[in-house]
Amino acid sequence: MEITLKGKTALVTGANRGIGAHMAESLARAGANVAFHTRKPRDEVNDTAERLAKECGVKTGVVVADLSDPQAIDDMFEQFDGQFEQIDILINNAGFENAHALEDMPREDWLALMNVNLNAPFYCSQHAARRMKKAGQGGVIINVQSVHDEVVRKGVAHYSVAKAGLKTLTRAAAVEWGEYGIRVVGLSPGAIGTDINQEDNERLGIDNMNSWIPLGFIGETKDVAGVTVFLCSEQARYITGTTLYVDGAFMHNVMRYDMRPDHDLGV
Repeated sequence: MEITLKGKTALVTGANRGIGAHMAESLARAGANVAFHTRKPRDEVNDTAERLAKECGVKTGVVVADLSDPQAIDDMFEQFDGQFEQIDILINNAGFENAHALEDMPREDWLALMNVNLNAPFYCSQHAARRMKKAGQGGVIINVQSVHDEVVRKGVAHYSVAKAGLKTLTRAAAVEWGEYGIRVVGLSPGAIGTDINQEDNERLGIDNMNSWIPLGFIGETKDVAGVTVFLCSEQARYITGTTLYVDGAFMHNVMRYDMRPDHDLGV
């Protein structure tokens, strides 16, 4: 089954590296025009956008904004409007994580993370939905969440809370905007190998990580990007208001020991 997004235009936040970069590239290779968002001007993002435009025969562009600032988000969509005629797909991917014990967490860190991981997707979704409604052709909004929207982890309470809020926003937006043909879907990755989390994975031990994941291996960015293309396509036209976990069943593997022998079970 060939999936095509030809004629569609997408905006991907946090497209300068990691999952976001692979998402943006995969959308372009599926035929979509793509706007790459980055927090700061980066030559490598411009180069990637130009290269994909030539290789894929699509239109690409770069928009720059610090998503912690609502005014910057407004300005980013003005940048987008100056380069593209419409928006059919919004990928709310940008986010960050840091670690603090809950009782010691600085207020400024709590607020900073909420601004980028929860508030920014809300503001971006508002902008996209208004444009999609005006065009009258529907659209797709993908909120990149995390397994931590369900499974909390010590030291990142603010991250888990933000992602759980984003999961609820996904459901609420799907209900409100469904009548306009706008689908809103959550995509929650588990352990994915990126340059951002490589150090953490190595600290925990790659072999340990692999053993904790029922499928037996840490995922790759392509595993998330491929699902993204599908969710943005016509093949997923009846999927909205739900969250898809791309984690190799990692979030379900809490009991990490084998079943007791039969004689211990009273059978």
